[in-house]
Amino acid sequence: MVDDQRAEARLGRLEETIERLDEVWAGGRDAYLADANLRAMTERLLEVAIQICIDLGAQIVAELSAPAPADYAGIFKILAEKGLLEGDLAGRMGDAARQRNLLVHLYMEVDDSAVFDSLMYLDDLRRFASFAGQRIG
Repeated sequence: MVDDQRAEARLGRLEETIERLDEVWAGGRDAYLADANLRAMTERLLEVAIQICIDLGAQIVAELSAPAPADYAGIFKILAEKGLLEGDLAGRMGDAARQRNLLVHLYMEVDDSAVFDSLMYLDDLRRFASFAGQRIG
């Protein structure tokens, strides 16, 4: 099993972060695009939420003694290949990992509308959190 205490702390932070991102989504695109502080906060929250999923996935992959993935997206691919994660969810989580890389490394190229649109996939983060929580418990 993965390190229960650290994983549970991450899951708690993920839940809080998703709740805050839900509020941004509920506020609508116009409010999001009009507020530079809200956009900056959202980017950071999204980065943290995705990073938590990456960290939890990496812990599970390590527990499986699977070969290290080439990149963060590969974590979710391995979990799907092992039959632990649905392929469609693994694909979208891989996309999320690539979005995290964009937010962190190519921050000058961030498309504000695309960031807002990605909030429609918060249920994927919830589904992954549920999966990881089952692996912990």
